[in-house]
Formats: sequence, structure tokens, C-alpha cells
Amino acid sequence: MGISLSLYDFFAQLVPGGVFLAAFLYAFAETWLRSPEFAQLSTLPLMGIALISYVLGYVVDPIGNRWYRFFRRNIPLYGISAQAAKDLCQLYPGIRIDVQAMGWYVLLAYIKRRNLPMAQEIEQLNVTHIMLRGLSLGLLLFSVVFCGKAMVGTRTLPYILLSLLSMGMSYVLIQEAIKFRIWFYKSIYQSPLALTLKPGQLPVTYSS
Repeated sequence: MGISLSLYDFFAQLVPGGVFLAAFLYAFAETWLRSPEFAQLSTLPLMGIALISYVLGYVVDPIGNRWYRFFRRNIPLYGISAQAAKDLCQLYPGIRIDVQAMGWYVLLAYIKRRNLPMAQEIEQLNVTHIMLRGLSLGLLLFSVVFCGKAMVGTRTLPYILLSLLSMGMSYVLIQEAIKFRIWFYKSIYQSPLALTLKPGQLPVTYSS
């Protein structure tokens, strides 16, 4: 029986987990990473590293979610999904979205039943969001590792610069994660409109 990886498995778990594993190895096994033995690893050890990265991705995902929630703490009541619905209603005054009457996951299930490719495109936004918040947290860990090496090593300035660069990239990625989460919710609320609109309801006219 073959093994298949979904988008969530690879981008949302394996990639962030790999960054965390790389940070731990760089912190505690830098000599091994620079050795010829690491460069000549065979397929089986590499598969083991990938498996550890995959499991680690699941372990750190709740922490990444809390990291993301810390940066979106100023979003109004009912969270980011309600804000996305409110923005859509302001953009299209003719529609009304009651986010408390039905959860977004029910709408996503409806979209899957009506148009699976459209639902897959929507879920790609959520996959990207999870990956970005995990990478942001991983880069924060790298920043801490570089800072620690700056304090105990002799190459202080390069490590300080790498620490600041990692921290800056971490901030940029968590802001991108918030943006993709907003796009995810907006797509969920927009898609049922596209699926139920009739040609006569489209705001497009043709002149002969």
C-alpha cells in the first residue's frame, strides 16, 4: 500500500517541523551538521529525519496557533472570521452574512459538496496560513539559538545580525499568516455567492 501526503501533511506539518528540527540540531549538534557524515546520509536516515519533522510539526502546531493568536488579539469580537464577513458586507452592500447562525466549516462542507476544486483552492489558503505561522515560530526559535551562540561564542556580531534577521523574518511571516487566514474566511463566504448566482444577477451588462 502506497503512502500519500496531503497538502496539510507536507506544507502545514512537515515543513514547519523541519524548521524546528533544524533549529534544535543547529543549537545542539552543529558539529554533526557540518560533518561529512551528515552530507552522506543514506535514504533511510533521511526518511527518519522527515518522519521526526512530521511528528514535530504536529507537536508545535498548538504553540504556533497561540503565537498567531497573540498577533491577532486586537481583532474585534467573534474573531477574524466575523471581521472577514463584515468586510465583505461592506464591499457588497446587497448581501448579509450571519456568522453566528452557521459556522464557517459548514459552509466549507457545502462548497466541497457543490464544487470540490473550488473547496481545494480555498483550503490551500488555510494550508499556507498554518505553514507560515509555523515557519514564523521556527524562525523565532532560530533567533533565540543565534542569540545564545552570540553570548557563548567568539563570532558575536554575525550571530547577533542573524538573530535580528530571523526575528524580523518571523514577524513578517506571522503578518502574512494573518493575511492568508483572512483570505481563507473571505473565500468561504464569497464562494457560496458564486455558486448560487444566476446569470441575470451578475452586475455585468453587454451592449450590441
